Amino acid sequence: MYSDHTILQAIGQLLIAFLFVATGLINASTKFKQHLDRMAAVGVPFAKFALIAGFAIQIIAGLLIAVDIQRAPAAAILIVFTILATAIFHQYWRVEEPLRRHLHVSYIFSNCGIIGGLLLLM
Repeated sequence: MYSDHTILQAIGQLLIAFLFVATGLINASTKFKQHLDRMAAVGVPFAKFALIAGFAIQIIAGLLIAVDIQRAPAAAILIVFTILATAIFHQYWRVEEPLRRHLHVSYIFSNCGIIGGLLLLM
């Protein structure tokens, strides 16, 4: 585990893993209904199943990256997850308030950076 990594690569990998595991756990335990309502509002089919699957993907793939097992497939899965989650939750064009719209655009840019980090893990 991490034998071919520099210390900075290992820290970076653990931070990316932490992002997905912690977010998945927090959202699943404290924001389930909020996320479910937002998904239903934008017309996600089978929203409850999709949400539960999304949390499982975040946590399991994040743990795989943390322990450096199947890193490339886990990163690829999280790239797809991040793209889909961004498309569902950050529809800035639907937001009228300028500050909230700006925040959604910023989240999209942040998620592009996260995808970049995941590509480096592959």
